[in-house]
Amino acid sequence: MVAPTPRLRVRLPLAQPASRWAISSVTQFTDTDTKLPAARPSSERITTSAVVSLEFNRGVTGALRGAGQIDSFTIRSSNTDNTPPLMVLIDAIMDSSTLRVVSRPPLVNECDRPEASAMQLARELLVRIPDGVSVGDTWQDSTVSLVCRSGIPLTVTSVTRSTLREMTRERLVVTRELRTTIDGKGGTAFRAFAIAGSGSGSQRLELSATSGVVDRLQGSSTLTLQLSERIPPGAPTLQRLRQQVELRAERRR
Repeated sequence: MVAPTPRLRVRLPLAQPASRWAISSVTQFTDTDTKLPAARPSSERITTSAVVSLEFNRGVTGALRGAGQIDSFTIRSSNTDNTPPLMVLIDAIMDSSTLRVVSRPPLVNECDRPEASAMQLARELLVRIPDGVSVGDTWQDSTVSLVCRSGIPLTVTSVTRSTLREMTRERLVVTRELRTTIDGKGGTAFRAFAIAGSGSGSQRLELSATSGVVDRLQGSSTLTLQLSERIPPGAPTLQRLRQQVELRAERRR
């Protein structure tokens, strides 16, 4: 009787080497059903790009803790002025319930700051792969983060289901299925705002099987948002937006 071939299982080092990536995203906002004045634009296309450098220590559960910097971060918008390139020093942490990238030193106020957008882009490069998984195995992360857009504090809940699709002695292929919900309220008693939304997406990642470092990432997601503005005593004015994002990243050798 021939003994079965043992399954390859992930065993990654506790230190991931310093690495650099070129990463970019293209976000298309489309006004799908609005009752706001026609003078407002019905769509907007935003392109962000950066070079991200990070170095991590990891645990056997795949938890990551590291530091690095974001260089040459730019925002290009079809409707507003473009931002000049900026550089941000960052600290990063990830486990099954936490995903944070923060500037060093921390910003006093992150609301509508380009640095916050840069850190959001860098978050995509954090990938948790537990030791011991093999092809076909899945694991899940669930995180809650606080962000601020247009002066409105938002709670973002993200659930990521990851699956190891391929494994050789040189390469790992991981897919991620993403589900996101957003909720927030702000303004004053004289002018109140509320935002609610939900969406989903998917990503495919190729990683080094010896270090666990991401070599390539590509993904897409769609988020449906409803924005409400109310000036008492009138009824709320609603705006519905669809946000579509295409994401790409590649490690620089």
